[in-house]
Amino acid sequence: MFIHRAAAAHRQQDERMHGAEGFFSGRAPAGAWSQHLSRGVGVGLAALLAQWISMVLWDHSRDSQIIWLPGPLLLALLLCEGHRYWLAYDAGWAAGMLIFAVMFRLPMGGIFVVTLVVLGLINAAAWTLSRLSREQSIHHFFGLLLFLAVAVTALPAATGGVLSQLAAVVNLPNWLSREWWHVALADSLGYVLLTPALLSVVNPSASLRRVFLPGWRVWVVTAGALAMLWFGWRELGVFATLRPLLLLAPVPLAIFVALRAQVTGTCAVNLVVGLMAIQLSLAQEGPFVQTESTLTTISVQLWMLGISVASLYLAALVEQRRATQQALVASSTEVRELAGRLIVAQEQERARIARDLHDDINQRLAVASIRLSALRRRVDENNRQDVSQLQSELIALSEDVRHLSHDLHPSMLTQTGLTAALAGLCQNVRHRNGPAIELRVSPYAKDLPEDVALCVYRVTQEALGNAMRHAEAERIEVAVQIAHRQVDLTITDNGKGFVTEGGGRRGLGLVSIDERTKLLGGSYRLQSTLGKGTELCIRIPLGAHGPA
Repeated sequence: MFIHRAAAAHRQQDERMHGAEGFFSGRAPAGAWSQHLSRGVGVGLAALLAQWISMVLWDHSRDSQIIWLPGPLLLALLLCEGHRYWLAYDAGWAAGMLIFAVMFRLPMGGIFVVTLVVLGLINAAAWTLSRLSREQSIHHFFGLLLFLAVAVTALPAATGGVLSQLAAVVNLPNWLSREWWHVALADSLGYVLLTPALLSVVNPSASLRRVFLPGWRVWVVTAGALAMLWFGWRELGVFATLRPLLLLAPVPLAIFVALRAQVTGTCAVNLVVGLMAIQLSLAQEGPFVQTESTLTTISVQLWMLGISVASLYLAALVEQRRATQQALVASSTEVRELAGRLIVAQEQERARIARDLHDDINQRLAVASIRLSALRRRVDENNRQDVSQLQSELIALSEDVRHLSHDLHPSMLTQTGLTAALAGLCQNVRHRNGPAIELRVSPYAKDLPEDVALCVYRVTQEALGNAMRHAEAERIEVAVQIAHRQVDLTITDNGKGFVTEGGGRRGLGLVSIDERTKLLGGSYRLQSTLGKGTELCIRIPLGAHGPA
């Protein structure tokens, strides 16, 4: 099977390689060309729209950009897809940027050079991130730290530095000819707001996609908080004494969203809050307004960078804890299922051994007893007593084997029901010089499902055995009650008791009781006081089809 899977995987890899080679060599099938063309056109239109939004969010008084979105858009697309479509994305993105330059009559020579340079830097950053982090995920600390170092810090700094050098060589617009850190801050803000939002939405390992989306209450609270934040910034931003408080106002919202919607929701809220801050600052409103327009732009950029990085780290922490909890739940479920299968296998093996004891060994013991009886009549009077004693021991051994077979697999449970099986169990304990046992069973016990009845019987068997071996009890009470679609089993003895320790090591008997009960969705409780006896209680829900 492994060889077949390996061969299939090898064929799929060959097909992917031949498909990629065919595309680059001009021999790709029509379907591959249409996919690349449609993706390239889509990216071109998206880049055109992103550049237009960046121009709308523009500081026209200083002709400087506050945020740049086309580059973060391309980086997210490159990280989301394999290298197969990178060429199509790059071509579409470059075409969109050049079309925008034609539409707004920007210097084509300088824009063409800048587009190629920035395109190369973005591809280098995407290649670096994809090589260093195979998962392309920002939902864990290492991936987020790597993304912040490469995409939010190194890539904007390199872009700003290269453009400042190109400004002395080619003709560029004023907003690309400013100091390198102006360009770097605008690029960095776009990479920290837009790229994580897109990556978190398409990431299949995000907890929102693994579990469920937040409820409508989370969306209502978030929308209301954003509306209140925008209104408070606009109306109270003119008061200098309130500005520190207004700058901290989004923190509770960031914590709430990180806890309820993790990285995906945090990225979306960061993007909305950033756009709100930019819009109010362009209108000369809000807590970010300074005496100079340049200072206003820088204050918005630096504040958004700080709040976005902090909230992303908080969301990544919540995401990791959620992932750990889900892994623990999955592991616990697997252990529970394994315990259930082991219990089923144990019962099957007990039944097989019980059949072998009853049908084979016990029958052979009976045959041996009959032969001893015949032999006793043929031996002389001096040896007859020894043969009789041997026959009596053999009969006692046969009786012990019969009891052992019954303990391993109680046939009465399936033939006559739980009440008779429990009565027989208590009777056997009494015959073995055991304590007095009082049994009370609900009349509805005959209607219990087979697995529930078996659990009640096995727990009673284990509890009675423990009471006989360890408790030195003189009286034991066994009560089975059925009401409100649940069965309660209570076993009480007046033995010497013991000190229960919550963190202590439990015996195999209690572990078996716990596993059997939890396998049916029930619970058990053990109470014991030194010198005053022990009480064991289990409760098992019966569901809609159990007796009322």
